[in-house]
Amino acid sequence: MISWFWQSTLWVSAFSALILLIHPITLRYLGARTTYSLWLLLPSALFLPLLPTLASTSTIAPIAQQWLVTPNVISNMNSPGNTSHLSALWTVGFCCVIACYIFSYLALIWQLRRTHFFKIGKLSCYRQHNTGPAIFGFFQPKLLIPSDFKQRFTKQERHLILQHERAHLQAGDLHINLIALLFLALFWFSPLTWLAYRRFRADQELACDAKVVQQQATSVLVCYANALLAAMQSVPSAAHSNLLSPHYGATKHMTERLNHLTQQKVFKQSPVIFGLIVTVLLAISLQPSTATPSPEQLASSQKMATPIVRIEPRYPVTAAQQGVTGWVQLGFTIDNNGMVEQPKVLAAHPEGIFDVEALRAVSKWRYSPLDAGKSLSIELQFALDTTSN
Repeated sequence: MISWFWQSTLWVSAFSALILLIHPITLRYLGARTTYSLWLLLPSALFLPLLPTLASTSTIAPIAQQWLVTPNVISNMNSPGNTSHLSALWTVGFCCVIACYIFSYLALIWQLRRTHFFKIGKLSCYRQHNTGPAIFGFFQPKLLIPSDFKQRFTKQERHLILQHERAHLQAGDLHINLIALLFLALFWFSPLTWLAYRRFRADQELACDAKVVQQQATSVLVCYANALLAAMQSVPSAAHSNLLSPHYGATKHMTERLNHLTQQKVFKQSPVIFGLIVTVLLAISLQPSTATPSPEQLASSQKMATPIVRIEPRYPVTAAQQGVTGWVQLGFTIDNNGMVEQPKVLAAHPEGIFDVEALRAVSKWRYSPLDAGKSLSIELQFALDTTSN
């Protein structure tokens, strides 16, 4: 579980950096709606560490080398105690992000309890001073508009604004934002995740603008631009701090939105599909390769490479104190200099207890350069004494 989480973190960070880096190019040449759909690649990072590996034609030996690790040298670093501290810290951050949303949502609901509402179709609509326009909610979406909605906007502008909010609802943005919020809470410690979330919400508004404009005649562009500028007069409120409710964005994003009203592109699914295919193939290719040993390889297992420099793993202090034993199976290749390359945990029991220390030690092992190119699998058995092996 811990190994999956950290691998997912690396993939999420890499994807966030890549999308943010190429964003000006994709927005200019692919359009707002296609650029917005590219954010679908980010959640796929959660499943990339679970993809199967490609078969390897390199020389591989079965797990025949077993090394016994006893608590002769007890490690105070990377122990389960420190791991539990990191887990507790992550849990606190996760709960804070979720609590922030729940608090802002409940605060908004409490304010609206004293507000009369009316129906626009099946959508409940609330008027409140200096708030909105915004749509919020999950099971029962609600529309929030400023109390001076009719005075501030013309009839055509009101129609366009309602079209904008309905476009959010039809696109499922409320549900998508819930997933994005959970994603943000899961990786709250990564600054790239917050930057990506901010850019994602801005792209969501651009995509919604594009959908509304493409459904209207060209003559309404000026009217739509005036509606966006008039919406900026609403001061920040609980509706805008609500992470789940699409809103008209901050002032610095408005120039971008106005500039792209006349730069609309046709939505294309091919970039998203191509990106998913490339992502999956890249993830599989980066996984340590595995192969079923042939009879010839089984026969040559007696001549398996033996390290000429072997660093002893340190027994985690908390595991030793609690009497925890287990094993870790590692896979890696030997480079031309005899160094360990791409070590990875293949299996472990119990998970997350001995993995970090096993990787730390084995990554420093050295083999003969004559063993270059071999792929090995070893097993480290963590036991409190030699009789418990």
